[in-house]
Amino acid sequence: MAKPISPPEETDNDPTLESLAERLGKPEPGVIEALLDGTTEAQLVERGRQIASSRVLTDLRRLYATAHACWSGASKEKREKLRGFSPELLALAVDQALALERLLEAHESAGQKKDAARATTDAALRERHARALLLRDQAYEVLRGVSGSGKEAREELAQAVGTAEDPGALARGLTQLAALGKRYLAQKKGPLAVRAKLMRLDQDYVERLEEIAEELTQAAKTAAARPAGQKVTGGDLDRADGINLILLEQIVRVFERANEQDPTIPRLVPIATRRLFSRSTRKKATEAPGGGGGAAGSGSAGSGSAGGAPPDEDPLEGDDAPA
Repeated sequence: MAKPISPPEETDNDPTLESLAERLGKPEPGVIEALLDGTTEAQLVERGRQIASSRVLTDLRRLYATAHACWSGASKEKREKLRGFSPELLALAVDQALALERLLEAHESAGQKKDAARATTDAALRERHARALLLRDQAYEVLRGVSGSGKEAREELAQAVGTAEDPGALARGLTQLAALGKRYLAQKKGPLAVRAKLMRLDQDYVERLEEIAEELTQAAKTAAARPAGQKVTGGDLDRADGINLILLEQIVRVFERANEQDPTIPRLVPIATRRLFSRSTRKKATEAPGGGGGAAGSGSAGSGSAGGAPPDEDPLEGDDAPA
């Protein structure tokens, strides 16, 4: 339940969202659902995707602190001009702002962890690839010495070694060299067996070729695999942005109309989200007492009416406000 707003301490000129939430209390259950009744998920996401969450939060922190300070020190008459605003509405807005803040933090943290994990797996793959390449080149020389100088044997060896253009190709080359080594070891007698002994080609070495090939294959699969899915998606953030923009717009509108009645009530002017809210203010004209029938807002001398106020920036979005 929202608490009655208490005046801020003099030393707290810029309260955080957390401190505002402590003063305002939690909103009643079901309030946000009632506010969003009639608004589709697609509309929320579409509105939220127009701007970065960090920019939304920049304005929320500043403007909600201003709204809280104004209401806390407002007289009964000023609060009457702020119809459409309430401590309960601000409590809901602050609660949703904090929810957005948590979502953004989780999203960024997941992204950082993803980048760190990718860097680790990429480094492991590079290390495995370098080791495998050195071993492949060594195995080529060993098997070249064992195979002899025959043309067919050399061609078979060249085909087995393959390329190292990617981890998969290098792993296949190691596996094929291991298979060729097994064939050579199967010959227990003759010149080839003698050369195998001279080059120290044995079963342990062949198995090592196979092991390194398997390690490289697994490292490549790990590096290519996507990390565990992020729990906070861009769509989640867009939806939360959309909700917060709806709440911010409602509060900004109320303060804008209150300022028109009483200039001592501050306008809440978005800065970081300015492009979503800005439009040209309609010119305001007031008819002079005993006006001579001149057109309102014409500004012509002797018309009996005052000229329209100079155009100013209006933080309200859209053109649905009454003219």
